[in-house]
Amino acid sequence: MQTINHSLSLKGDDLYIEGLRAADLAERFGTPLFVLSESHLRHNLQRYQHAFAAHWGEGEVRIMPAFKACPLVAVRRLLSQLSCGCDVFGPGELEGAVRGGVTPAHISVNGSIKDANIIRRAIDLGAQIVLDSPRELQLCIEQAKLAGRAARILLRLKPFMAELETHSDFVPELQIREMTQMIKYGIPTSELMAMLPSIDGNPHIDLLGVHVHMGRHSKKTEVWQAWVRHCVLLMGEIAAKLPSWRPQIIDIGGGFASFSDRDTDVAVQGYEAPSLEQIAEQICTSLRTALAEIGMSGQGICLELEPGRGLHGDTGVHLTRVHNVKHESQHRPRQWVELDTSEVFLAIGGLNFSAPFDYIYANRAAAEPSETVDMVGQTCNAELLFHQVAAPQLAAGDTVALLNTGAYIEPMATNFNALPRPGTVLVSGAQAEMIKQHESVNEVFSRDVIPERLQGDIVREVSNHG
Repeated sequence: MQTINHSLSLKGDDLYIEGLRAADLAERFGTPLFVLSESHLRHNLQRYQHAFAAHWGEGEVRIMPAFKACPLVAVRRLLSQLSCGCDVFGPGELEGAVRGGVTPAHISVNGSIKDANIIRRAIDLGAQIVLDSPRELQLCIEQAKLAGRAARILLRLKPFMAELETHSDFVPELQIREMTQMIKYGIPTSELMAMLPSIDGNPHIDLLGVHVHMGRHSKKTEVWQAWVRHCVLLMGEIAAKLPSWRPQIIDIGGGFASFSDRDTDVAVQGYEAPSLEQIAEQICTSLRTALAEIGMSGQGICLELEPGRGLHGDTGVHLTRVHNVKHESQHRPRQWVELDTSEVFLAIGGLNFSAPFDYIYANRAAAEPSETVDMVGQTCNAELLFHQVAAPQLAAGDTVALLNTGAYIEPMATNFNALPRPGTVLVSGAQAEMIKQHESVNEVFSRDVIPERLQGDIVREVSNHG
């Protein structure tokens, strides 16, 4: 047996996901199919919990996985059973967190453009509300008065890392300090201080702490050091205006790289970087040092963090099967392996001249490559998923596994060409269960409404050519 990662292994010709043969899962549940490993998710979560708890002894460490990275209620139920909180964006994700059994006080309602309805729902639940603008503060005050209970808020800050010149892994031509300022999220620093008088002593507002989120810009420790330090320095300015206030929570957001570092939306990958444990040490040390710099102890402060891709990325596999192989021997010799998946299910573009995913021929893993092929998807887009890759001789029914699809892939799937979206299976040991059904064609069209004036019988004009 050859181990690939915590959940994947090869036995002869076959790829196994935990204790189950990938090709058998494809046959049993149908393809295309997303598959998630429960033991791998548990393993990743333990790494985060242990890494940060080892270096932040001052208070609780609370893992708040971003719902958007893997918005599946069964997965969220599992994380809730493992004492995770949840970062959500918008009313849909808030409902997903509630259905997923998240402790309401540990739901963090994030994102811009919150309206009165979601703020009232969050207040009624007792969730944390991460403020993104002065307007949201006023909505919180109004809705808290109506609800008869205080709104529990965090202020989302926009730290400016003046001395940091490191460029972003997302957009290599731009510096991170510039990107974090140009992105819309967070309270503009110029508006932040003007909000504080409305908070000070307000019985309808409970200011729990501060929140920041950088995103997956870098794995380098100096970036995290600057991010945490400038967050705390900005928090110090708030504390100077609110002398009786002390934060209960500092949420440093997410942006942690997946363990595989094979995310399709990141331009710069694969460079040598510190381990999660080393990053945790740097973050906690920087937090402690910066707090001392503003004359504040970290004792009793809860450290929240929001891994999405970092937690889920390498826990997922996408299974697809070969439906046809075409050969061109004239003009421009070429072979096309036609798969039953699509770029529109995988959140990638249609012309991929470098492989967007690591992949394994799941039932021919030990076979020697004998062909050079293009693996293509099923829509009328370009669908060049894998360009001129080595392959064994493939035939209809063979299974291909695309790795590292656990985060941000499934929720980005669309219905282009009226295709039903794939379902998802959760594997635990030798057990596999459907946790999101394959979409049906009826469901694809379920939102369509035909006006009454168009509901009569269709009359087709037939031209008479004599």
